[in-house]
Amino acid sequence: MKQESEAEQVRVADIRGNFDMGTWFGEAKCVHGHPVRLFNIGRDHLVACDRCQTFIHIGSNLMGYWRQENTGIWERNWQSITGYAEVECGVAGCLKLGNPPQKGLPGR
Repeated sequence: MKQESEAEQVRVADIRGNFDMGTWFGEAKCVHGHPVRLFNIGRDHLVACDRCQTFIHIGSNLMGYWRQENTGIWERNWQSITGYAEVECGVAGCLKLGNPPQKGLPGR
């Protein structure tokens, strides 16, 4: 049986809702071609599509720059997805809209 080279291998799409998760967390994109934005709420990293009004949790503590942010930034980020539908990420620890993403956020 012939062994496939890397160039011949085809990536199986990992589609979650309207997000194509790509081959690593930073590759998540909207399947409809809309722009997406990557942001933090505490140590959690999320991707949102403002046109589809959806967001997905892509991981925690994968990028250290969340440590330079503060609760004011996280609160604004949380407010920016209020009313958006959360797409299940398929792994334990996904954020659930309605549960505070980070203890200590104002108003939580």
